[in-house]
Amino acid sequence: MTIGLSTEHLVVMLAQLAAASAVYMVLGVGIGALARHQLLAIGIVLGYFYFLEHVLMLIPGVNALYPILPGGATASLTRFTFLTDAIAEQTSLTAAPLASPLLGAAILVLYALLAAGAALIAPLRRDLR
Repeated sequence: MTIGLSTEHLVVMLAQLAAASAVYMVLGVGIGALARHQLLAIGIVLGYFYFLEHVLMLIPGVNALYPILPGGATASLTRFTFLTDAIAEQTSLTAAPLASPLLGAAILVLYALLAAGAALIAPLRRDLR
């Protein structure tokens, strides 16, 4: 009798979490490059991921955008539906549908590219002035 996950499933899950963590690191660097004060950058990141994205999930109609937000793309990639299911259970809203894991990964890569571009362009523009 096997208890827990198979090795293959665990490796896939860890790879998905590592990919999502890498994207969040790049997003943090991009936001840090845009904000002159590091505490402001940390406040923006924490405020968005721990507050604003969850509030957006509570607004009818707007919660349909959740799959294309960074948290929703991560949930799509990892197939982690606890948050959307819990909000749907506590409210009269239906759970936000998640995209496929591949589309979630593509959305996260797009966010990473945008953040990397901002991290490159914003300091250059400030320095050239």
